[in-house]
Amino acid sequence: MIRPLIASVACAAATFGTAARAESQVNLYGVVSTDFVSASNVYENGKSSRRTSLDGGRWAPSRFGLRGSEDLGGGLSATFNLEAGLSPDTGAAAGTFWNRGSHVGLKGDFGQVTFGRQWNLNDDVMCGYFICGGYAAFSYTEFGWLSDTVNNSVKYYSPSFGGVQLGVLYGFGEQPGSTSAGSTLELSGTYSAGPLSVGLTHHQSKALVGSEKDKLTSLGASYSFGELRARLAYAVSDFEASGLDEAATYDLGIDWFGLPSIRLSLDYVARDLKGSGDDSHFIRLVGDYSLSKRTGFTANVIYLKNRGDAAEAFYGEGAPGQSQTVFTVGVRHSF
Repeated sequence: MIRPLIASVACAAATFGTAARAESQVNLYGVVSTDFVSASNVYENGKSSRRTSLDGGRWAPSRFGLRGSEDLGGGLSATFNLEAGLSPDTGAAAGTFWNRGSHVGLKGDFGQVTFGRQWNLNDDVMCGYFICGGYAAFSYTEFGWLSDTVNNSVKYYSPSFGGVQLGVLYGFGEQPGSTSAGSTLELSGTYSAGPLSVGLTHHQSKALVGSEKDKLTSLGASYSFGELRARLAYAVSDFEASGLDEAATYDLGIDWFGLPSIRLSLDYVARDLKGSGDDSHFIRLVGDYSLSKRTGFTANVIYLKNRGDAAEAFYGEGAPGQSQTVFTVGVRHSF
């Protein structure tokens, strides 16, 4: 069922691209990646085992999409993006078909505004400071909003003024009888000047019932010197609407770009549950080796440690105080 749909989408894109005016363009793109995974202490129904499997890649999640633009004149252009995730190890689609985004918008001297299902500002901004790619701070219980999509949303980015850019996102809750229940609001600001980059975001979402809110504030910075880039990111959450305790997370990371075909990243990512010793941290070393501009290998080595009653895990249900070691080797190809 998925194969004919992809073929139809690709055919439609090619036909449209041929018929479009010279100032219009539509591109089909994507990534296909798989990982060999070995993970210890994978708890299911209270029992622990080692998991050995072939999974869809997490460092570069598999996906395909259509994106395009049309020059409307006067510096104004129309844009759109449709992107779907998939699991190449099984051939299955990932939930909602356009689960990775479906939006249309306008871009010009005023900035850019888009409408639809979109990645949030945290994903746009904080993934430059927190390490992302599957095994990341957003895997912690209280920090999923560090990278997520928002339905029924409007997102605006201003032009850059002296290296400063502002952003705002609003997701409509669309609940009968209420204009704010279930809504999402995010604000962001970034500053870039030479080797220095700084970002700040704030997220809040309202409960479907009642006045409680989930709040998440994040701050990140990076500085490049020679072949190295140092990163520091911090976030604090107060998820009252979700019934979670206050928590903080931080990421100390460094990236090495010593060779054109190799990237290495080392991160220490901690989670601090406020007023409790039930904390967690993990250390992650990731390597990416490019065979070409489109094809390469990736590898991750991760050690996750829980203290007290903390039960965080990348695989399985997790168990209080238990650690988990994850090793992955994968191949990816982009088009």
